[in-house]
Amino acid sequence: MGSFSGMHYDDMFKKHGNVFLKFYQGHPIVETNGIETFASVKKRVLDMVSYCLKKHNDETILLVTHMDPIKSMISTVLQPKPELLYEMIIRNASLTILKNEQANFSMVAINSMNPERYSNE
Repeated sequence: MGSFSGMHYDDMFKKHGNVFLKFYQGHPIVETNGIETFASVKKRVLDMVSYCLKKHNDETILLVTHMDPIKSMISTVLQPKPELLYEMIIRNASLTILKNEQANFSMVAINSMNPERYSNE
C-alpha cells in the first residue's frame, strides 16, 4: 500500500478520500503514494495471460490469483465503470472463468463455486 502502509483506515480516508475507488479510477493520488496503478496491474496481467496463451495454445490454463488481477480481466472483457469494479466482490476460493476464442475474451463465470456446471465451456 505504498505510503499508506501502517496508516489507520479512517485516517487514510479523512486525508485522501476513498483511495480504493480512486485506484480503479486511475486517480493520481494512487501512484503519487507509491501504489501500483490499476492500469499497470491490468497491463501486467494481460501480458502474463498473453504469454500463457502463446505457450499453451489450445490448452486449458488455470491461473490462481487474488482480487485485482481477476478484476483486471473482468475490466478487459466487460469494461465496467470504476465504481462497479470497486463494489464488486470476488469471493474467496471462487472461480472466474474466461474463454478465449479468435483472440477475444468472453466471461463464462464470475464467483463460481461449482465448476462442474462449466465443464463443457
